[in-house]
Amino acid sequence: MLFKGGCQVSSVEALNAQAQTSGRTVPKKRGSAATAITLLVLLALFSIHCAADEVTNLLSSVKWDTTERVTTGGGYRDNILRTGIASEGGAFFNTAADASFIRLADNDAYLSFFILADDTRYLDVPAVEYEQFFSGAAQAVVPVGPLDELGGQFGYLYQHQVVDLSEDGTAVTRMLVDGHSYTLRPHWKHTLGGGWAVRFEVSGLRQLYGGGLSDYWDAAAAGSLIRTYGNRSEISIISQSKRIWYDSRKEADRFGVAITNTDLVSLQNEIGCEWRHNWDKARQWRTTSKFSYMVNQDNGSGYFDYDRLLLKQQLRWKSSLWEIKTNARFSWYNYPVKRMGNEPLERSSILLDARIERRLGKRWLIYLSAEREWSTSNDLRDQYKAWMAGGGVGFEL
Repeated sequence: MLFKGGCQVSSVEALNAQAQTSGRTVPKKRGSAATAITLLVLLALFSIHCAADEVTNLLSSVKWDTTERVTTGGGYRDNILRTGIASEGGAFFNTAADASFIRLADNDAYLSFFILADDTRYLDVPAVEYEQFFSGAAQAVVPVGPLDELGGQFGYLYQHQVVDLSEDGTAVTRMLVDGHSYTLRPHWKHTLGGGWAVRFEVSGLRQLYGGGLSDYWDAAAAGSLIRTYGNRSEISIISQSKRIWYDSRKEADRFGVAITNTDLVSLQNEIGCEWRHNWDKARQWRTTSKFSYMVNQDNGSGYFDYDRLLLKQQLRWKSSLWEIKTNARFSWYNYPVKRMGNEPLERSSILLDARIERRLGKRWLIYLSAEREWSTSNDLRDQYKAWMAGGGVGFEL
């Protein structure tokens, strides 16, 4: 039990255990989702309130550290809908802006806000006239004694973007969606000594879509073991369990036919690790490596079950004038029940992207960016290739 500033926060047990192998059923009552989300909301509000009050007191004499930037440019994107059938590409004009506001105390307490907005307008592309993205996050973190940390984060995301709906079996396609999501994420971290620490986090999310896609709730609990070492590098092992309650999606039989008077619920168990290494004392060279393996199980016939392997690698180099960042992402999916002919459905994808920035004076910069993507599957409808190239200028306020 933790106490701070008159607020009391209890540890939260893992939200759900693994579904039994024999029946592999998950409770269908929507009330359980509402109860879980309500508890997460209360815990997050307690955490954020306690941390924000403490941080405000600690930082009353400290100024805000702010950064604001606007970029604009253009380029060409091939195969905007990421499809192997009747692909369509076109030129685009992009405008983006981001801002961060941070107050940091000597004892590592801080209060931060982050905003990112992105707007892409395609020229003469009837299928997708534009894509938009907006995200905002508020976070408060405060030490609780010499070994513990308490914090919370609230996030909002809006997207009018082409999204991959193939992962959970909604459809073997990408499509333009319009959605809003709201996330609460309180956490507790305990330092063990010798560079080791443990962190426990719970989260709740509400996803709202327009059109025919199902809205949903999800609730998750995650624990991680963290090792910090030279040049502020860090490696962590993470385990997470998540449940998703869909508003209108139905269970399906083993042939994909929807079952009436049912509600689809998914259970996801994931384990992974993340390694962030700074290769020099000035931290100009940094690599970030991520690996995770996830098992998704539905509460019905298993038609929506899948295993996912995910690998991510980032390389960043930054100096006073240059910043170069490259990313590689590989994902592999296996669906044990869904069939493609006589074989289980399989799909994989590779995404590579790179961005180069060059500062011009104190405030101006120019940039170049590129992206390449491949998707392969034993379902021919899910095979495609796509690329993007662009560039532009930016200004920091």
